[in-house]
Amino acid sequence: MSTLKDVAALAQCSLTTASIVANGRGDEMHISPATQQRVAEAIQQLQYRPDRGAQLLRAGRRRLTIALYWPLDHRTTLLGDRLYNFYSILQQEQEPAGPYELLIQTYFSGRLGEMLSPILQGRYDGVIIGGAGEQDLIQLENADISIPLVLINAESRKYSTAGVNHAQAGSQAAALIHQKGYRECAVIRGGDHYDGTSQRTKAFLNSCRQLGIRIQPEWTFQAAPTIAGGAAATEEYCVLRQRPRVIYYENDSMAQGGLYTLARSGIRVPQDTEVLCIGLRKPEMNHCLNPALSCITIPQTVDRQAVALLLRLIQELPAAPLHVEMEPQVQLRESFTPPENAPREQPVKMFHVKHLFVFNFSAPSFSHLVSKHPPTGGCLLYCGLSSLRLARTPTLLHRAQPALLSC
Repeated sequence: MSTLKDVAALAQCSLTTASIVANGRGDEMHISPATQQRVAEAIQQLQYRPDRGAQLLRAGRRRLTIALYWPLDHRTTLLGDRLYNFYSILQQEQEPAGPYELLIQTYFSGRLGEMLSPILQGRYDGVIIGGAGEQDLIQLENADISIPLVLINAESRKYSTAGVNHAQAGSQAAALIHQKGYRECAVIRGGDHYDGTSQRTKAFLNSCRQLGIRIQPEWTFQAAPTIAGGAAATEEYCVLRQRPRVIYYENDSMAQGGLYTLARSGIRVPQDTEVLCIGLRKPEMNHCLNPALSCITIPQTVDRQAVALLLRLIQELPAAPLHVEMEPQVQLRESFTPPENAPREQPVKMFHVKHLFVFNFSAPSFSHLVSKHPPTGGCLLYCGLSSLRLARTPTLLHRAQPALLSC
């Protein structure tokens, strides 16, 4: 890696002069145009990138400012876990400039361009953008952004990316359905507005055609990519006179709603209909459903890869974008039983306890956990983000303000 000393030597000037020009203060310090030109050419020839940490220290700043852009849509519910991931990772990193400042900037899908002003003005030291849709990516491609930027789960030739092989995830889902002997499949979709979803579904449909799995138009249902949307779309599946015995959902939220509708309709999972989906949430949320949801999971460890990549870009911005790609994880549980010889996720061991304390579970997941594995006697203490619930199993009795309780 080239240093400022190398630039000064090539430009035939002092180290101080090279530093002044590299920091854009040549005119202010009355450096001759010819010398500024030589320094600029040396910087370009050597591909010199200044040490960002040293720049911050000289400027009197003690922390790097990193912005996380996240869409305001159904994926906003995922932000809490992701934010914790980013914060924990940054806390573990060591940086000469000191601690990091993590800022959250939300945007409406398809309108990311309206929120780019702080990036264009260089107010951040680095940016991570999650959930960019097709229109958002077009707006980014047309923007003149000079600070380090990493996209999560999106493709780009202009910017660095950290993501998952989405085509592989879709193809794996089709292969599993084929291995179970199914030649017909229903599909419940939430739309192709997002780059990762579009890639997965396209690969799934292409693989189904190649494997001879029929997907009739009347077996394809469109809905909002939410729990309620999945529940509503599955109602249309339930009234079909001839139903395929397997359903593919574009995400696990829709599949959770589907499990609810199937149960209310008297359709047993997996005995009557099997359910397979793409997993976007934390695996334990799908494990605690009844039946536990089988998924091709997009690993959240991609967050760590995105942060590591961004910090690398901040230290030394490369000439070309960098790309990190991870493999999806197959997690087969109860809603779609594994084909023969396929690995199956190990069940969670449940212990006999008198008192069970559960922290930071969502209420639906907690209720499913209680109904499937109620402790015998004693009490349950559930502490969520905004409330505390005390219950004598298996029924939740009342809500109270957070307090210290003894059982």
